[in-house]
Amino acid sequence: MRDKNVSPYRWVVLFATVPVVIATEMMWLTFSPIASVVEASYGVSNFAVNMLATSYMIMFIICCIPASYVIDRFGFRVSLIIGGLLTGIFGFTRAAFSDSFLLITISQFLVAAGQPFLLNVTTKVAANWFPFEERATADGILTMAQYLGFAIPMVLSPILAESVGISAMLRVFAAVGIVAAVIAILLTREKPKIAPPGPLAEKEDFSFSAIASLFQNKAYRLALLAAFVSIGIFNTILTLIESILMPRGITSAEAGIIGAAFVVAGVVGAVVLPIISDKAGRRIPFLLAAVTLLVPLYLAFTFVQGYIILVVIAAVCGFSIMGVAPILFQHGSEVAYPAQEGTSLGLILLMGQISGTLFVFLFEALGGLSGSVVIPMIGIVILNGLQVPLVMKMKESRSLADRGE
Repeated sequence: MRDKNVSPYRWVVLFATVPVVIATEMMWLTFSPIASVVEASYGVSNFAVNMLATSYMIMFIICCIPASYVIDRFGFRVSLIIGGLLTGIFGFTRAAFSDSFLLITISQFLVAAGQPFLLNVTTKVAANWFPFEERATADGILTMAQYLGFAIPMVLSPILAESVGISAMLRVFAAVGIVAAVIAILLTREKPKIAPPGPLAEKEDFSFSAIASLFQNKAYRLALLAAFVSIGIFNTILTLIESILMPRGITSAEAGIIGAAFVVAGVVGAVVLPIISDKAGRRIPFLLAAVTLLVPLYLAFTFVQGYIILVVIAAVCGFSIMGVAPILFQHGSEVAYPAQEGTSLGLILLMGQISGTLFVFLFEALGGLSGSVVIPMIGIVILNGLQVPLVMKMKESRSLADRGE
């Protein structure tokens, strides 16, 4: 009975959004697992190569608020079109001018500008098309799409760069971006013809006063702090994974496999954990379990030597941190109500990109001063540990309480 007014086309909209989300994340991490190969091919520094990935964090900081404004004022479909065009067009120029590292870098920054227009739609798609009891599941699927986008270059970039070269590798990625953009533009719709499911109360439109009110919301501030630390750590590890592992004798190809294990397990977690969270009507226990478990896991990831053991540790890390990310996103959306989803999710993702940029530069600075990745990795362990008392202060949203769970 509860689903009789829910449009079946919601699944078409959801899965038409998935490919373009995958594509933008593929573009982000194209070069991370082959940093040493890119350095040698173009005669550039490690810092220059890392900037290709860091560009996404920088451009997210710049474009996040405009993207949230577009989503909340004009709808998520307009945002998808903008993000899809940026991904397709500049993914193409990245490949077309692959002989020039400068033009690759410029194209990478322009591709990166499209990411917030794609990622910030996650909770808006769920709110427009899905009933409340399916929203964390819908968030989980779109978050899973991000993770697939992380995993593909971890495996594919080393294989393609070695077998056909960097230029051909970039052409493959460009083709994915163009096809994905076309699918999103052709198949998505803003809202169902029947009344969309969800709360009936009016929501606040995007405005700086709405943003200010979110920062006065204690429950939402806690979600922002959790995102600042956890997403920042995640971005840092994926951006610098080769640099973290190579001192222990791990090759580029092996680092790619370890990164892929991290992400593939995260894909599983992003599907399984939000479904369980929806069924249980709880968010906080999942967040607390994850941040607690990650303390010893990150410590092990710092010191363990064996390749196979590192694959296993990375998989459990990925399942934990990436599996609860959509739960954190949905919790943030719930406690932020009546703020629009584009604004509430955009700020959460913005916090992660700010911290990711900051953590990457701090990691490299500390690693350079100490001559080892151990010191900055210990810093990651400590930062993650500080999340435990933070998450313990969180409370379930009123939306869940109203369900009588």
